[in-house]
Amino acid sequence: MYRYFTGFIAALIPFFAFGQPGGEIISLDPVSLPVYDSITDASDYFSNDYYHQLRSDTGFVFEKLVYESMDLNVVAYIARPKTVSEDRRLPVILFNRGGYIRDNMTIDYLSLFHTLVDEGFVVVAPALRESEGGEGKDEVGGKDLADIWNVLPYIKSREFVDLRNLFMLGESRGGIMTLQLLKAGFPLQAAAVYGATTDFGAYMEQSPEATAVARSIWPDYEANPEPYHLEVREWVEDTDDEVQDSDTDTDADVIDDTEDIDVMDDMDTIPDTDDPDEEFDDSDADT
Repeated sequence: MYRYFTGFIAALIPFFAFGQPGGEIISLDPVSLPVYDSITDASDYFSNDYYHQLRSDTGFVFEKLVYESMDLNVVAYIARPKTVSEDRRLPVILFNRGGYIRDNMTIDYLSLFHTLVDEGFVVVAPALRESEGGEGKDEVGGKDLADIWNVLPYIKSREFVDLRNLFMLGESRGGIMTLQLLKAGFPLQAAAVYGATTDFGAYMEQSPEATAVARSIWPDYEANPEPYHLEVREWVEDTDDEVQDSDTDTDADVIDDTEDIDVMDDMDTIPDTDDPDEEFDDSDADT
């Protein structure tokens, strides 16, 4: 129940809790994909032949990154081409997953990550605290936002990455976190979200089931729900950045409760330069 409902009820929590150091790389190891027959409900994801094709692709690198975030060891998954020519830098997609606590991202998103890598991207997918063996407690849009900020040092350290072309893709709860990060000035060229609830308070009023889940995630929710009802709707409607509704391919004047939108940011923090080695501003990465 948690996995599905929290995809729609990600909390919009203030950024008061951040400020501890992070970003140190603890380990980076290859992902070992299981054999097809050992995957629960494998046919829900892919056929045996398609999975074998993905699993045996020697040009596809899939890695598990463990890094520090607010004194916690947390996990992100990295997908990239095995070979990149010395004179080429690749754009990066930061993928913010949906759901609550996850332990099967390598299977859930293998096909998507493979497709994005085939299209020429490096994918960086923070699992967020409490998922995939990470420490801490997932607050669904609270301190776990720091886990996304703190993956920036890894991105910055990779010689095959084009720092001028950093993008974000957010799914459901991850879509709301994407909008929170944009509002906070995360250094992106553009972002897209799907299935994101932009009016959390209204959604909670309409969904007793979601309210019950909220109480289990945030113990003080029932007594003090207002901090969790901060909305990104007003920011999306008022921002100077270009916002489009993907369903209509027009300017998104009104964002529905669950929406697919694209945001094109002016990105002052991304250098306007032809030098791919020039650094971007990641001063908020430890916060």
